[in-house]
Amino acid sequence: MDANKIPVLMVDDRPENLTALAALLSDMELDLELVAANSGNEALRQSLKCDFALILLDVQMPDMNGLETATLLRTNPKTCHLPIIFVTAGMNEKHHLFKGYESGAVDYLIKPIEPLVLRSKVRVFCELYAQRMEIEYRKVNLEGMVRARTAELKESELRLRQLNEDLEGRVEQRTQELRRAMDQIVESEKLASLGGIVAGVAHELNTPIGNIVMMASALGERLSDLSKSAAEGTLTRSLLFTSVEECLNASVILVRSGQRAGELIDSFKKVAVDQTSQRRRVFDLRDTVGDILHTLGTALRHAQARVDLRIPAGIEMDAYPGDLEQIFSNLIMNSIRHGFGADGGGIVIDARQSQGQIEIIYQDDGAGIAPELHRKVFEPFYTTKLGQGGSGLGMFIVHNLAHGVLKGDIKLDSACGKGVTFTLTVPAVTP
Repeated sequence: MDANKIPVLMVDDRPENLTALAALLSDMELDLELVAANSGNEALRQSLKCDFALILLDVQMPDMNGLETATLLRTNPKTCHLPIIFVTAGMNEKHHLFKGYESGAVDYLIKPIEPLVLRSKVRVFCELYAQRMEIEYRKVNLEGMVRARTAELKESELRLRQLNEDLEGRVEQRTQELRRAMDQIVESEKLASLGGIVAGVAHELNTPIGNIVMMASALGERLSDLSKSAAEGTLTRSLLFTSVEECLNASVILVRSGQRAGELIDSFKKVAVDQTSQRRRVFDLRDTVGDILHTLGTALRHAQARVDLRIPAGIEMDAYPGDLEQIFSNLIMNSIRHGFGADGGGIVIDARQSQGQIEIIYQDDGAGIAPELHRKVFEPFYTTKLGQGGSGLGMFIVHNLAHGVLKGDIKLDSACGKGVTFTLTVPAVTP
């Protein structure tokens, strides 16, 4: 195995299926090492040789099927942590899906597989693997530092006390860093949404950047013609005025396009920095929600979703804007994926402040949620899009962020055909 590559195990008894999976993953930007196994037994042997980032496991195999293989992997301490995604063309009934999750699977993909969905899920687990390897690397370095410091402490009683205190401080600091890194791994599902935001912003930037390139080229040609006319002595007063007017118009378009691109980049920078740094700061609620709407502009337009932002200006919060942006991103994408049909729909976001508390109301006019399903909405891995790209973690993350990070509460009010209303109540200053 190449230590610099991310290992992925593909298990299928049919060689053509393994070839197809390898082809789908071969053009990813990640540096993957794809390992193939044609049976459950071979998969068990390979998993003992290498700590894989992900196992893509076929369910229907002779001798030992995928469910049995997953069960054995989970019972072995050396392989119990390996994430498994089942891939199958059959056995997609509900009881089979539940059996798969009971066997330890993190997801279930039904053939034919959507390439974008497969690559997205593989990317998430490969990034988790890279983070875990970084943690292990830091752990090894930390242990080396501890051994080096311990040797120095033996020199004298005074140095022993001083270095011991220093060592305890360093160990505590490193332990906290490791805990934070582990928390980031648990919450990495949140960061997967940034990939969609990046694609949306890139799409949005195409228009202003294209205008800039086109106008800059036209401006260069006009100035070249003007220079040639001046050099040849054929430059007239009317030609000069016409050329100047065209250059001024091009300049206006260049400035306007540059400003539009700058606004998009600024909105994306704010959202990306907030979501990746988890920094706490004072911010205006309307501006922050506006930034996330800018970055999700492409997704909203493709879904024909209309957003009415009614949050009044001047509502300030001292909290974690990245987590608040993640809540709105998940709510909006949940409306697009589960609430709206082909004709799109409307979203209204409002807020009010009273006695140190801020009440944020998110509403859509989509399909709604049956009352008997309300208690399941915030449960992990509950989704109506099982096997179709839905992870079932979006609303679970919203609930955890609202209660755990922002120290607030979120309530759902909905009925079939009447849209949904989420009421998020949080303190203006997070404790």
